[in-house]
Amino acid sequence: MRANKPIVGGYSADGRPSAAIFYWSHSVFADDFEFGLHPHEGFEIVTFVLAGANRHYDTANGRWVALTGGDVQVIRAGHGIAHNERVAKGTRAFQIWFDPDYHAALQREPSYTDYGAEQFDAQADGPAAIRDLIGRFSPVRVETERLTVRRAAIERGGRLELPLAVDAYSVTYVIAGDATIAGHRLDANDAVTVTGGTSVSIEATSTVDVFVVSVPAVPSYQPVRRRR
Repeated sequence: MRANKPIVGGYSADGRPSAAIFYWSHSVFADDFEFGLHPHEGFEIVTFVLAGANRHYDTANGRWVALTGGDVQVIRAGHGIAHNERVAKGTRAFQIWFDPDYHAALQREPSYTDYGAEQFDAQADGPAAIRDLIGRFSPVRVETERLTVRRAAIERGGRLELPLAVDAYSVTYVIAGDATIAGHRLDANDAVTVTGGTSVSIEATSTVDVFVVSVPAVPSYQPVRRRR
């Protein structure tokens, strides 16, 4: 497994606090891989399967579930849950941990839900196709306050202006292709953060696939952080 981690322990790669985004791993699996049964608590863990296949088991449901490209799984770890993942060779996925108010979450029952790719419709916006994976047009239920996740595919030469809440902390991550985003030239696996803006501008140098993840820049609770 090779992993690109723009956020670890509640801090971005440049050492700045990342609001309610605690951990982010873009993983590519060069061979079949099993994590083994292991516990989580407090955090809300969302996995976006980009390609390939992932079989998941958790103690909340007590069964194995198959996930493939475009599917989304949400673990609301609550006061404690254990899970296992068996990932097929060639799989690519984001796993992002969100802090939904960690200490309050420890008082809640854990739960797990998966959502199929067919539940996420694309909305056309000029040269772009946008999917709300978490947010207004999404079926996904989360506990993290005002969390939105959007995926945009933009044709070469196209330009997209995505609105942001004025008080948002947003991360734009390039899955494939290259683009100028918020004034920065980004290639695949690069990320840029925007805080306090009202939108993020994406100009596609090639056909580009990006994720935009937003949470409040200042949550209504004190985020849990752990320095690397």
